Amino acid sequence: MASYLDRTETLLGKEKLERIQKTRIMVIGLGGVGGTALSALYRSGFRHFVLVDNDKVDPSNLNRQIMYTNNDVGKLKTDVCKTKITEFCGEIDVKTINLYVDEVNSKELIKDVDFVVDAIDFVPGKIGIMKACLEKNIPFISSLGMAKRLDPEQVIQTTLNKTENDPLAKKIRYECRQRGLDLKKIPVVFSKENIIIDGKQLGSMMMVPSTAGLIISNYIIKNV
Repeated sequence: MASYLDRTETLLGKEKLERIQKTRIMVIGLGGVGGTALSALYRSGFRHFVLVDNDKVDPSNLNRQIMYTNNDVGKLKTDVCKTKITEFCGEIDVKTINLYVDEVNSKELIKDVDFVVDAIDFVPGKIGIMKACLEKNIPFISSLGMAKRLDPEQVIQTTLNKTENDPLAKKIRYECRQRGLDLKKIPVVFSKENIIIDGKQLGSMMMVPSTAGLIISNYIIKNV
């Protein structure tokens, strides 16, 4: 009988797929970036997840956040994601944590996992995640600013010291230096594109954040 992983195994090989199936991934932030990363990861054979978010699905999410439909509006993102993943494959183990991640609670949050995806926007939370992962030697990758941009071809994976044209990255670089964190040891996904709109309104469409999510999933697959 055919399996949804047949073509994955053909491409990656049996040994790599077995490592993937044993790896436990924590995805922090289940929006446009995190949701796409999660979707690519569970469809690629990852079977152990810890999902962290404190938001409910909002109608404004639906233009770019791949895990949700109109029927999910008002529900916790963690609950929706868990339901959809386990419906896809009953062998997938999913733990959910409803939490607004900050610099204090991130230290206790990040444990008992093999890889961490940071897909939140809150700077203290991102700093806390980076610091905790570096201290505990847990591999991770962080998404930087994806709003106010349109060109998916300018999204790349690099390290924090090589980022540019990103106000969020600038803030994070400063905060990391203040805490003595090595920017060269912080893998990130960021967009080289200049912000195309000004103001506080975070205009965003699916192309850029989803590209970031796919790059994140590919980075993890290459490094497990």
